[in-house]
Amino acid sequence: LPQAWKNHRKLSTEGLSLGMCLMWHTAAWVGAGWYALDLSENFYAGLSFTSFGCTSCLIEAQFFLYRQPQQAGLLLKLLLCTLAFVALQFGLSFTCYLIFGAIDEHVAYALGNLGPSLLYVIGFFPQIWEFVAARDVSGYSFGVTILDCFGCLFNGIILYSDGDLAEATKEAAPFLGIVFMHIILVLTAVAVLTCGKRLPESSQHKLEGDSEANASKSNVSSPSAV
Repeated sequence: LPQAWKNHRKLSTEGLSLGMCLMWHTAAWVGAGWYALDLSENFYAGLSFTSFGCTSCLIEAQFFLYRQPQQAGLLLKLLLCTLAFVALQFGLSFTCYLIFGAIDEHVAYALGNLGPSLLYVIGFFPQIWEFVAARDVSGYSFGVTILDCFGCLFNGIILYSDGDLAEATKEAAPFLGIVFMHIILVLTAVAVLTCGKRLPESSQHKLEGDSEANASKSNVSSPSAV
């Protein structure tokens, strides 16, 4: 939600990686399908994945609409586009639910539990590259990082409170991986801010033009060698 609000205020998704959003969203609807196999045990996990997926639908709708020229009825179009993406998400989650219930349980565990964790971790790299390539971090909401780290911390506390250290570490591994990648993301942002921002393209062209003009003047004013 902090990222969706930031996008809404700017009416732009510039600086946010679509690759990251798509990987995280895929992890959400695959994970929701996995946890739906046993909702009595995993209701809150399934609800968490589903709600995160719905938020991802909103951000993807912003990607789709904000990159087009400004138009009338933008909020209504955003709502309808988000609802269409949510319907697609539920369809994909239900498909995963059917597949996981029909295949070998070990394969289902690898695809439905380990797969989303891996997608979450890998999904950080497109945003890290976005920071480095643009030399700008203003398009990303670090409220996402704060809320995500707190969520992982609370989940870790619950897991380790059970007393079985080895089993808790195994279950908490995805949360620890996400926190680690958020640290890398923040350190990259600090490095980008420290090294300075890249000049906008228009300013770069202006500087190049000024340099060429100055070079031409120098050539004209300098006497030719005989």
